[in-house]
Amino acid sequence: MTEDDKNLDDQINDSTEPIEDTTNIVDDTTGDKSTTLKDDAKEAFDVAKEKAAEFAGEAKEVFDHVKDKATEFINEDAKELLGSAKEKATVFANEAGEKLETFADTAKEKTSEFADDAKETYEEAKVKAKALASEAGEKLSEFTDVAEEKLEDLAEDAKETFTETKEKTKGFFSRLFGKK
Repeated sequence: MTEDDKNLDDQINDSTEPIEDTTNIVDDTTGDKSTTLKDDAKEAFDVAKEKAAEFAGEAKEVFDHVKDKATEFINEDAKELLGSAKEKATVFANEAGEKLETFADTAKEKTSEFADDAKETYEEAKVKAKALASEAGEKLSEFTDVAEEKLEDLAEDAKETFTETKEKTKGFFSRLFGKK
């Protein structure tokens, strides 16, 4: 193998390492980012679920408290306080319902925002990965063009060397055996 061939092989081998490294980095980055976003979204949903459960528990406690007070009032002064207790129970129930609705809407908005952010980050990573892959393809194409040129030059040099050797050998045998 000539020095040019060895250099060409070294250049080709050296050119593929950065492409492989770039591909591995893009794969790792995209995978890590997607996993992180998925985990964040899951965590946010779990927190929202916990908060909803806490709020529902608190609402139940408030309702139970109202119910206990209403029963106490009914037992003490049934006729007069019954109407008042019903009003208060209704007010507390309505407030609890409104707060639960507000919390549910907020939880939906936050979950939607997290999902939108995750989608946007995924799209950005996808665009960057395509750009890196395109750059790697361009570099590989450049190296391929250089390699083709070198191989063509080597083939032409080999052909010239073969023709020259053939002529010299022919001349040598002609002089050796006396033929011209």
